[in-house]
Order: sequence, then C-alpha cells, then structure tokens
Amino acid sequence: MTLAAFVLTASPSAAQGAPASPTTGAAVTTIVSAVPFAITLAQLEQAITGRGLTIVAKIDHSAAAQRANLALRPTTLVIAGNPAAGTPLMLTDQTMGVELPLRFLVWQGEDGRARVSYDPIKAIAARHGVAGRDELLMRMSTAIEAIVAAATVQNKTP
Repeated sequence: MTLAAFVLTASPSAAQGAPASPTTGAAVTTIVSAVPFAITLAQLEQAITGRGLTIVAKIDHSAAAQRANLALRPTTLVIAGNPAAGTPLMLTDQTMGVELPLRFLVWQGEDGRARVSYDPIKAIAARHGVAGRDELLMRMSTAIEAIVAAATVQNKTP
C-alpha cells in the first residue's frame, strides 16, 4: 500500500498532527514520508547526490542522545550543498553562510512515520535580506522540493 506524502509547515512538534497546506515565510516545511525512516534517509542521500550536491555532514541526533543515556526517536540531520548555488547568495549577503549548506532533518514521529523537514531557501534568503537573486532562489527551491519528494516517495519494485 502506498501512503500519500503530506506537506506540513510548522515546528516538528506541530508536524505530528494533521496535514496542513504549505505556507510561505519562515516556517519549517515538513513532508511526511510514504516509506520508513531508514529508506527515507537512504533515498534522501541518493537524491541529494543525484542532483549534484555534496553531503558535507550527517549528524545522528538519536545516536548522540543514546550516548547521553537519553532516548530519541530516529533523527538524522543531513547537511548538503553546492558552492555554485550557495556562493552567489553569500556574495549578496555573507551572513547567509550561517545557514548554508542546506539542512534536511529526517525524523520519525510519534506515529512511527518518517518525515523530512527543511527550511525553504526563499525564507532563509528573506531573513538575510537577499534581493535580486529570484531566478537562483527559484531553481534552488525547485531542486530542494524535488530532493525531498524523491526521498519520501515509495518506489515501486518490479
């Protein structure tokens, strides 16, 4: 059975609830995955590298919590980017570097379903007052949405 991916916007705690429509602004976007956590994470990594981005770091928050004798559902942050896209934004406002490369959080909700959360690049750029880069931001938004869509879809097996 294929589960539909839902778009949620808000904090991860709010993402536990019913699907909401995407919004613009500073809200984190969360997509509910049609596949389990491990598959979502693997598909995200594949989609990132398939789009020509480099994964520069992976942080397993649940493993870190376990080392601190705390329990946390599966939660992994994947940091990835492409200097050809990010550098022009930092040339417009160098403080963009505090939020680049991009971050994708793969996490498992209380309901057992995996999710991918990310901060939309247009919201990031707006926070830094980046102007005049609409075409680049549109291309980046399209790529980010495609990456997350590929990560959260159930691939049909032959």
